[in-house]
Amino acid sequence: MKRALIAAALCLSFLPLSAAMAEDGIKVQQVQFKKGESNASLQGKIAGHQTLDYVLSAKADQSMVVNLTGKSSTYFNVLPPKSEEAIFIGSTLGNRYEGKLPASGQYRIRVYQMGAAEQSSTPHSFKLDIGISN
Repeated sequence: MKRALIAAALCLSFLPLSAAMAEDGIKVQQVQFKKGESNASLQGKIAGHQTLDYVLSAKADQSMVVNLTGKSSTYFNVLPPKSEEAIFIGSTLGNRYEGKLPASGQYRIRVYQMGAAEQSSTPHSFKLDIGISN
């Protein structure tokens, strides 16, 4: 019985480490708008299980538009500040998000693949158009 408890405790102690390692596997890129502009077009490539986060600052009640073009198996989610719960899930809602932002802070646009593309190491190009307005 004592061995089972020790084994269970050891397994549980590795859970936070696994989550941190998963986060470390996400490539993060800060989105900077050119001076005087409120939109940006970004070109990228993604392969297999790779996950890319594009991070930008926005304020509550601003509107954000995100449009993704590329291979049909490439998607994006929009994650609000300090949350892993997406306010937009591209795999079910499509390749365009338009909405009013609920909070101020750092938003993440998370690009990922599903289906056969997720299982392949072949890189796929995509374009992300992002705009923020009052």
